[in-house]
Amino acid sequence: MSYPSIRINPSEIESIVSLFKMFFDGKDHLWIFGSRVDLKKKGGDIDLYIETHISDVQEVNKAKIDFLAKLYHAIGDQKIDVIINRVSHPFSMPIYDLAKQEGVQLV
Repeated sequence: MSYPSIRINPSEIESIVSLFKMFFDGKDHLWIFGSRVDLKKKGGDIDLYIETHISDVQEVNKAKIDFLAKLYHAIGDQKIDVIINRVSHPFSMPIYDLAKQEGVQLV
């Protein structure tokens, strides 16, 4: 799949998506947002937003750590920020809506 509005090369996007699917539930969703979806900017970290149906905090943290470890190995040492929203938890932050509105959904 092609994402012309994302400033990351296709192989990096493929790595992000495949590793996300390896560590998160099939019902979960993934967005990239921030400076990497603004074609006018240069550089910047990779901001990822995940909505997960995994409700256990320890399971979510393990999935995040394992995902990031493999992702650093796959795409190299880059600044990657991951925000996780457990959909079963009532807590909400404005960044959740911002990431979905301004970001590009990958999964």
